[in-house]
Amino acid sequence: MTDRPAGDSAARSSTGRDPARDPGRSVRAAARIVLAGIAVGVVVSLALVSIDTPKGATDTAFALGALVFGFGLTTWAGAVGLGETIERMHEYADTTSRWTEAGARRAFATLTWFGSGWLFGAVGTAIALGV
Repeated sequence: MTDRPAGDSAARSSTGRDPARDPGRSVRAAARIVLAGIAVGVVVSLALVSIDTPKGATDTAFALGALVFGFGLTTWAGAVGLGETIERMHEYADTTSRWTEAGARRAFATLTWFGSGWLFGAVGTAIALGV
């Protein structure tokens, strides 16, 4: 048995495409993350209604979602801008870290999508509560 390169046709799906590069797969994954964020935004908003006014609860939930969104967006940009440098630093320092630029971009993009869903959930709850 021989080692095959990642781009080999054996690594491709039955349609002849590389499944890791399927744009539909990425869109579905992003949609799931946004939906999870929406659910969290709604739950947090409704949970906060028990200790605050509806306006205060949805405003607080929105602020928390904005915090997650902003952190994700800022760190994603940092991973894009400094990713190769950080990878080379890990190689130079001979660390056992498995940090990669691509992994960091995926992780922080996930936070960004989740935070945006959280924002939508808080806004939707505010509209539903009439505030």
